Amino acid sequence: MRSWLLALPQVLLLYVFAWAGKWISMVLPLQIPGSLIGMGMLFLCLQLGWIRLSWVQAGATLVFSQMILFFVPAIAGIMQYPWLLGMKGLLVLIIVVSGSALVMISTGVIAERMFKLGEVKRRDSVENL
Repeated sequence: MRSWLLALPQVLLLYVFAWAGKWISMVLPLQIPGSLIGMGMLFLCLQLGWIRLSWVQAGATLVFSQMILFFVPAIAGIMQYPWLLGMKGLLVLIIVVSGSALVMISTGVIAERMFKLGEVKRRDSVENL
């Protein structure tokens, strides 16, 4: 219960960034979703040190752990398209799974090479600074 109470202000801070990004997306003629703009602003604030990771880490972990709840409407929406449950749906599933696998494999290979080249420091050494 205590962790939920500690995470609530952090989730609200994440929501503020998402809301600000949506507002910027509405005001400016950008073809970028507001949620991406908000997360980009959060990333920039984290990188510049204006916001500490500890201020949003528990809230982000909580939201991420409940991620499946955000996909329930999308999964229920599939029922409107019965062709997705047939042969065409199987082809779409194969394409999505293979595309996701390629992204995960390429990300892993690039990250491994960056670690070997010393471009990325271990998290422990960064936190001790």
